[in-house]
Order: sequence, then C-alpha cells, then structure tokens
Amino acid sequence: MRFTAIILIATSFIAGCATAPPLPKIESSRGDRIGLLVEAGDSPSHMHIGTTIFNNFTKKYPYNWNLSADITRTIEQSVRGAGFTVVDLRQEGINYAEISDLIQPSGEKWQIAFGKEEIIYRLREQLQLKALLVVKETRVMAALECMGGPCSERYADSSGLYTRSFLNLTSYNAVAAYQWNVFVLDPVADAAKVDPLSSMLRIPAIFLSGFKDPADFKNLTETEFASVRKAILRFVELTSNEAVKALNVK
Repeated sequence: MRFTAIILIATSFIAGCATAPPLPKIESSRGDRIGLLVEAGDSPSHMHIGTTIFNNFTKKYPYNWNLSADITRTIEQSVRGAGFTVVDLRQEGINYAEISDLIQPSGEKWQIAFGKEEIIYRLREQLQLKALLVVKETRVMAALECMGGPCSERYADSSGLYTRSFLNLTSYNAVAAYQWNVFVLDPVADAAKVDPLSSMLRIPAIFLSGFKDPADFKNLTETEFASVRKAILRFVELTSNEAVKALNVK
C-alpha cells in the first residue's frame, strides 16, 4: 500500500539521524558472564490510527501471553548460543532502577552515570559480569509518516498490534515496545545505542504480511492475535542475536 511504502521510506530516512559515541574495542571470551534483566507485560494492546482522529483508539486485552518469560527464554538462548553464561540479575537482588541509564554518552566517549559507581563495582567485581542485557517495556515509536508535510510520529505505549487505516485500506503491524540496553562494563559502552542495534530499535514495528481482517476490528480474539505474538518474539530473537554479536566473542 502506498502509505505503508511512505512510512518505510521515512524510517530509512531517519536511520542514523541520532548519533552516539563509537563503540570502543570490545572483546569477550566464551564463558564470560552476562547479566540479564527483563521487565515486560504479558497482555497485548491494539492501537489504531484511522483516517481522522475520530477513528483512533487504543484497547488493552486481558489475554495472558506469558511474554515476559518467553522473551527472557529467547534472549537466554541467544546468549548461551554465543558461548556466554547467563546471570539472572533478579536472583542477585538487582532491580531495574539500580541499572537504568547505567552507562551514558559524554561527547565522544562513554561514561558511568553519576551515582552508579557502587552498582558498577558490584557488577564488575563481585558478580564478575562482562556485560548486561536489559529489556524494559516502554513507549516506542510505532510509525513515522511523512506525506507531503511535517512528519507525524506515532507512538505505542505497550507491545501488541498497531494498525493504520487510510481511505479504507488498513496496514497491520506488530510492535515490540521495548527499550534495550546492552551495557558493556569493560570498556564501558551501550551497544544498543550504536548501529546495527540502534537502527533496528528505532521503530520496532514489524509489518504483518497477509494478516486477515478480523471479524470484529475492535474486539480481536486471542487466535487473531497469534501472529502478532509470534512476530514480537521473532523480533526479540533477531535483536538479541545482534546484541551478542556486538560483544565480539573470541
């Protein structure tokens, strides 16, 4: 569809607009310990943008997708498949607030965030971690539309289905609404803020080719949502594979 193509072109256009310091030379060894923390909801949402604002709506569904556990399992498989050892940060008593914004850009370099020295010491010295993979459900851009005027950014607050209708044509997309951080602890960096991961994560929406129009557009069944869940987990798999590649295991 024409408006879908425009969205894809716009997505390509903004790739690389945001800059971050280059990654330092990263080398890891098989057996290195990688910390993992996932905070994700288990129920999907459906966000729809229509031809006019009067057609827009967002609906949360009660279906228990068990996404958090499956996302964790998918990432663990990627980490172990690369030869690393997975460390569950929750079992070590570490929560998201302690490690959020752990490593930040500063000019042309990366630095430990102010006030995070103590947790960095624990992660490096006590837990002997090489890096952290941190995934948290958050608001993300689901689409960028540029149709002859100022671009419109469309955001989804949670993972699920994003639909866009224009002149009786509807585009269906799965949205993996997660913020990723790949915090490397020595030398410090966040590989998720640098390509190829940054481009993958800029608009984490997956076009659902062949998605059939639901029987009731405002009341989707769990079966109709099945391909959305599958696409989200596939996106997580691809992203986690790129994340472990960035660690450059030898």
